[in-house]
Amino acid sequence: MDSPPNALPPIPPNIGRIAGPLLVGHLLNWALFGVLSMQIYMYHLAFPNDPPRSKALSYGVYVFEAVQTFILTQTAFHAFADGFGNLLYLDEIGTIWFSVPIMSGIVAFVAQTFYAYRIKVLSDSKIVASFVVLLAVVQLGGAIATGVMSERAKYSSKFLGTDSLITTGIWNGGSALCDTIIAICMTVYLARRNTGMAHTRNLVKKIIRLTVETGSLTAVIALLNFVLALLPGHPTYYMATAGILGKLYSNSMMAVFNSRIQMAEGVNSTTSVELSTGSFSRSRADQQRRGPSNMVSVSVRTEQVHFPEDNQRYFDGREFDTIKV
Repeated sequence: MDSPPNALPPIPPNIGRIAGPLLVGHLLNWALFGVLSMQIYMYHLAFPNDPPRSKALSYGVYVFEAVQTFILTQTAFHAFADGFGNLLYLDEIGTIWFSVPIMSGIVAFVAQTFYAYRIKVLSDSKIVASFVVLLAVVQLGGAIATGVMSERAKYSSKFLGTDSLITTGIWNGGSALCDTIIAICMTVYLARRNTGMAHTRNLVKKIIRLTVETGSLTAVIALLNFVLALLPGHPTYYMATAGILGKLYSNSMMAVFNSRIQMAEGVNSTTSVELSTGSFSRSRADQQRRGPSNMVSVSVRTEQVHFPEDNQRYFDGREFDTIKV
């Protein structure tokens, strides 16, 4: 019997390969947005006296990421709710052409230029920083070109082709190369900074570790996204990684900002957890009811890092040897 007019296309047996990566991408995007929200909250509590430009950068990126998340949520609702059971809805690109490659490319550009500024301060040279900015511009151009190509394609099944793979390669390859150079330069320049003070030296080691870890993660995900786009048959696996690239860059940038928060542990008769101006303490009477025990004191100490013209650095109100971070 022939199908009635306007009947929905049949559900193929490999529906998981079609809808799964898109669903996973939306879920991971929301999860990383939750992590970013927590990082912004910690930054807001711990560093109320940060320079206005640092606050503007942090809060601006957060608002931008929130807009991206809301747009992707609308896309997910359209594909999985409005178009439930209709494969054409899953195949539609819709606003993804803007919310994924273009918005993610802009966030990556902001984070990479942020690191380029730090490299300039550390190296006292504009050459390496300018090269990093150049690569950031290249990946942004590739991201915009990828968005334009996907908007013209209209459907995911028609997106992957020679031209779109070239633009995707420029976008992801440029990002990976830029992140690798940033990680190498930050490690080299920070390792040269030796103030002779243990506290500052530990802070520098933490920043180096964070830079290498976050830079490696963003580079690997960018390359993985491109590799998934090259798979034979052009499955939609790349959608799972493409949707989280922007959130990885914003979270890595906020991790560097929040690396100035330090946890200190010690043995005491009371338990105290403090973050900037917020605190929680357990009374001695409560401890006596629970019986004697060694309690662990956990406190959070914030370190303010300013960037005045004379390049002086201050930590906890005390002037340390000059260290540019």
